[in-house]
Amino acid sequence: MLARLLRCLAVQDTGGEFEFSVVVVDNDATGSARDTVARLAPELRLDVTYAVGAVNTIPAARNHALRLARGNYIGIVDDDEFPPPHWLVTHYRAVRTFAVDGALGPVIPFFETPPPAWLIRGRFCERPSPRTGTLLRWNQTRTGNVLLKREVFDKHQLLFDETFRTGGSDREFFKQAMNRGYRFVAVEEAPVYETVVPERQIKSYWIKRAMVNGFNAHKNSAGEVRGLARVLLPPRLLGAMLFYGIATPICACLGIHVLVRCLERGGHHLSRVCAMLGIELIKARDF
Repeated sequence: MLARLLRCLAVQDTGGEFEFSVVVVDNDATGSARDTVARLAPELRLDVTYAVGAVNTIPAARNHALRLARGNYIGIVDDDEFPPPHWLVTHYRAVRTFAVDGALGPVIPFFETPPPAWLIRGRFCERPSPRTGTLLRWNQTRTGNVLLKREVFDKHQLLFDETFRTGGSDREFFKQAMNRGYRFVAVEEAPVYETVVPERQIKSYWIKRAMVNGFNAHKNSAGEVRGLARVLLPPRLLGAMLFYGIATPICACLGIHVLVRCLERGGHHLSRVCAMLGIELIKARDF
């Protein structure tokens, strides 16, 4: 997948408006991506910097990449994604057109082999895609497809919070940036395509993912819920857990996609309740 991403980056149409370089941070301590980068960089005529991250977490890898990046703008894309040729220039023009500090594009699922019917029917891989020009809230953000002005990181020494080991550091970053007055827009015309590997086409993946996201959602929202809403939050979460527990047998009769969605949401709320008690159900993301 990294090879495909590098090949797609090599054919980016810049419109003659900028030049770009690439930073690849490998969070595998054995440096398993080194040979791929060394082989393709000269072939594709890409200016690539390769490094191995010392800590095997996503925020640590992103922070390492930021320290190595040289541009006035920072684009971030995951190694299991690949963009069309107009991706980077579309983001660049959107940032300038809307006079904002960054642009986020949609992430569209890509299946190399036919996926199970329940996965498609339940739309598990689909994410909301706001219209171009929409000013985003922090809880609408992620870093799988973004272009940001470098000053967003440098002016206030903003980095990705490495205490978010299993996820959520991207939303925390954007929340902190927005609190400092930075603005970010959606750009529908700058998608990337995310390969949905077979390991993500099984039911247990989505349930475990929901439990991870529940814990991190609680961390992200810490300090955001105040007053009466804070008092009502625990009973509301417990009520949701009870509801999804009771609904599970009924959902099982309505189809696999309904059952998995029910278990997913129940797991999310369970994880949030545990987070309030200081319990992290899944402490390492190996899926």
